[in-house]
Amino acid sequence: MTARTRRRLAQVGSFVLAGALLWLALRGVDLAKVARALRTADYRWLAPLVGLMLVSHLLRAWRWLLLLRATDAPPASRPATLRGAFYSVMVGYMVNYAAPRLGEAARTANLSARTRRPFSGVFGTVVVERLLDTVVLAGALASTVFLLADQLGVLGERFLTPALEQVRAVPLRRLLAVGAGLLATGALAVWGLRRRAGWKNVWEARMRPVLASFKEGFLSLGRTGRPWALTVSTLGIWACYGLMAYLPLLVLGMARPYALSVWDGWCLMALGGIGIAVPSPGGIGSYHYITIQSLVWIFAVPKAPAASYAVLTHGAQLVVYVVVGFACLVAQGRTLDDLWSDLRRKDDERPAADGGPPEKNGNATENARQEAPAR
Repeated sequence: MTARTRRRLAQVGSFVLAGALLWLALRGVDLAKVARALRTADYRWLAPLVGLMLVSHLLRAWRWLLLLRATDAPPASRPATLRGAFYSVMVGYMVNYAAPRLGEAARTANLSARTRRPFSGVFGTVVVERLLDTVVLAGALASTVFLLADQLGVLGERFLTPALEQVRAVPLRRLLAVGAGLLATGALAVWGLRRRAGWKNVWEARMRPVLASFKEGFLSLGRTGRPWALTVSTLGIWACYGLMAYLPLLVLGMARPYALSVWDGWCLMALGGIGIAVPSPGGIGSYHYITIQSLVWIFAVPKAPAASYAVLTHGAQLVVYVVVGFACLVAQGRTLDDLWSDLRRKDDERPAADGGPPEKNGNATENARQEAPAR
């Protein structure tokens, strides 16, 4: 099976998963009530909601720029700018709705092509960014334990207990068989790689240069010299996210009837983050399911208003990210074909600054193929 076939199967599988989860999330919901709630919503709150989305990603671009400027750039590279970082961030979010988990590679490829930096070095800074977000999300989830202390019994009864019962129901023999199968598959893959190309050749020609450049990007976290700027930008991003989860409650008129506060919006944001982490296109289905279940079982919101909230929040983000992302791509004078070409291009074949033929770079860290993120 070729790499392209595997990618296509993974994309098809992600859309099937999204459709199944979306059906599960909206099963039993009165869609007429959802449509009525969306028609009668107070859309005056939509402008500040969109503004918060753009501000959050402008802060993300600024934080990313701090990391990029802390890495060693090749002599022929061009300086990274806040505008270029913002354009790349929005392009990445747009791509995520078409190809799950390819958004980070897309924004890396876009900035790498514009600045003529090695893909793996830029991607290392993206990983640092995501690690920071993972730490904050873990803290946000931990904070829900205190903010929702009165509802912990409901959480355990509704989510934790059924999950543990399902795990206990699986025979130990089957778990051991699955583990042995995974280990055998990994061993066969390594053996086939060594037999086909030679482990030493693969390491020297591909893996070592990529890891060296990736390490350079990853170490940028300790080289910025601006820890307060990293802290302020990170806190600003997540404060915007919390408000972005609360404002739709005002749009739909749900805050007062169900006694939902800004802190409840923060909890919804944290719990919804779990749904976004599921490998479906842009969190479609998974976000809807976990958000609806959280509103119904934790905040005692009826299913139709809960579904209205999930549809509005996810739909607003989808429209904004796709429209703004495509506008950012066009503003750079680029097309989707250009972006796809960048994802498949070698590090030593970045386009020249004048748009001429690709340049060759002798830097060892720029000689690695960058097909891995697209796989």
